[in-house]
Amino acid sequence: MAAVIEIGSNPPSQADFHRAITQRSDRWYSACLKITRNPDLAADAVQDALLNAWRKRGQFRSTSRLDTWIHRIAINAALNLLRKSRPGVFEALDHDVEDNTDDPERTLLDHELESDLAASLARLTEVERVCFVLKHLEQWRVREISEEIGTNEGRVKQAVFRAVHKLRVDMQHLQGHES
Repeated sequence: MAAVIEIGSNPPSQADFHRAITQRSDRWYSACLKITRNPDLAADAVQDALLNAWRKRGQFRSTSRLDTWIHRIAINAALNLLRKSRPGVFEALDHDVEDNTDDPERTLLDHELESDLAASLARLTEVERVCFVLKHLEQWRVREISEEIGTNEGRVKQAVFRAVHKLRVDMQHLQGHES
């Protein structure tokens, strides 16, 4: 169950943050890992996000969920760290946050799909990967992505289009497996 904070003008409490962290930190880490492709940068992004969210908790609006607000801050932190580091080669994405599914066969298929997607995402350019992740996995609007990465909406649309095309080609071997 997500941490929904019903507050008036009071900022979220330490208990509210603890609840959100307990319930959603794996999701934040996973999103940051998909953007940075570096476990250390992803962990740093989540830590930076939590510190920033705590410092700016007075700016939190009760019209949104605390975990969603922190998630957005984590994505921005990952993008900022990625901008600062800009290494020529990223570490391979070896794993993602585990899903505690009871069905071992489903878990194996999910893990294989996740590995295939991670490998395919690794073959995209940095701008294609970031735009794809923000648009399709994080559900950001094109305008939001263009503002965040400092480019025009047309470039974002082109990057997403190229990413989708490359991913379709790269993962076409999966067609027909989910019947």
